[in-house]
Amino acid sequence: MEQKIDLERWPRKESYDFFKSFSDPFVGLQVDVDITALVLACRKRDWSIHHALLYATLKVANNYDPMRLRRKGDGVVLHDTVDMGCSVLRKDGETFTFAYYPWDPKESKDQFMARTTNITSRAAQGLPLDPRPDRTNLIYGTTLPWVTFTTFKHPKKNNDDSIPRTVFGRFFERDGRYLLPYNLEVDHALMDGLHLAKFFELIELEANTF
Repeated sequence: MEQKIDLERWPRKESYDFFKSFSDPFVGLQVDVDITALVLACRKRDWSIHHALLYATLKVANNYDPMRLRRKGDGVVLHDTVDMGCSVLRKDGETFTFAYYPWDPKESKDQFMARTTNITSRAAQGLPLDPRPDRTNLIYGTTLPWVTFTTFKHPKKNNDDSIPRTVFGRFFERDGRYLLPYNLEVDHALMDGLHLAKFFELIELEANTF
């Protein structure tokens, strides 16, 4: 389900009108997020850190309205829920496909971990690449567990796509804390730097109350 935004009453109308016609209206930030409590919880419960990060991202995004806004035609809609479409390395170790992780707010963490682990496992067996271009209630994600990166550039086809992109890097230890390179790019017609900052604040809070 989605709710159409009344643009004439929307406080962001001026910014929306300004940025929506850019050939690449996306803006992004790279932040080292403190995920210490999340890592320790995963090690204690034998959970996948990757799936825990998917959980944290989906929970925060579904509870933060700006992350559920999408441009649609000449307008803007607010989706009731958003899911994650994330790259998964196939068993051949050389190619990837996409896996889709629906969000269910009624699930416990245990249930989410079990379900998403099965989704990832099935995708890794060699599911065909399915980009699902007609879906907008998604967040695109990828994981680079091999590198601790400091920047990332996402490929985009055109400026009609307003779906946020996330990347998880290889976490590292500093001063007794575990830090995760986390990249987020969003449509500047829908979100500003203050929204990016708020999202990262909420992600870190979720990770450290994990």
